[in-house]
This record gives sequence, structure tokens and C-alpha cells, in this order.
Amino acid sequence: MIQIDSSLNGYKTTLYKLETALKPIGFSIGGGWEYDHGYFDYRISKEGSYYYVRLPFQSINGELGVPGVEVEVGSPFLLGHQYEDGIDKDGEIGNISAAFNQFQSPVDKDMEEIPDEYQEQGKAIIKRAEYAVQVH
Repeated sequence: MIQIDSSLNGYKTTLYKLETALKPIGFSIGGGWEYDHGYFDYRISKEGSYYYVRLPFQSINGELGVPGVEVEVGSPFLLGHQYEDGIDKDGEIGNISAAFNQFQSPVDKDMEEIPDEYQEQGKAIIKRAEYAVQVH
């Protein structure tokens, strides 16, 4: 995991406005959200390893599912996961296997070394996110 410096850290807005700004540029709400916090994820690569720019957010005044909830953005970071070869390749798994193994565990949950090219892409993506949020 590599932290990315950003003017978004500490930014406060509604979740709706944040989502409206980030989704058109490729971010989606990650699956690890809870009632009081969550993440916007931008997948950079899925070639053997998955690299994501992750933008955390925390509720300020209520649960995330409530219309108009305000959130504070945390410090973005770059995250990499390396998955086992041959399992769940491009989503092609059998129905019986899928029933028991919906999600594959990463070989290395938090890869320490993230290639420079993905680090640079991550920084550029955060710059686009900063601009998108300012415009909205």
C-alpha cells in the first residue's frame, strides 16, 4: 500500500456529490463499505495482479444509505493484490465451485512493491479526481 498526497484528504461534501464527481471518471464504490465508512476504487490493472487507487471516506452525520449524508474524504492510496493463477480466470468458474468459492484469496494481500508505472498512474488518477470534485 502506498499513500498518495492529495488535496482531497479532509475534504467534506455529501456522498451524492462525491459519487457524482467520481463515477464518470472511472471510480466505483468498493465492496468493503460499512454503514459509516467506505471506499471509492479505481482499478488500474488486472494483469496477474490487481492494482487499485482507493479513496476512503467516512460519514460525518449518519449512515451512508441516508440521502444527503455528509462524508469526509481520507488520504488516498494505491493498493495491489496478486491472485493465484488459473483460479477464477476472467470470471470463468463452474457453478458448483462458484457456490462455495465466490471470492478468491490473494496470494499477497498487501503487496509492498508496486511498479513505478502504476504509482505514476495512481497519482494522475488522483489529480483527475481532485479536478472532478472541484468542478462539482
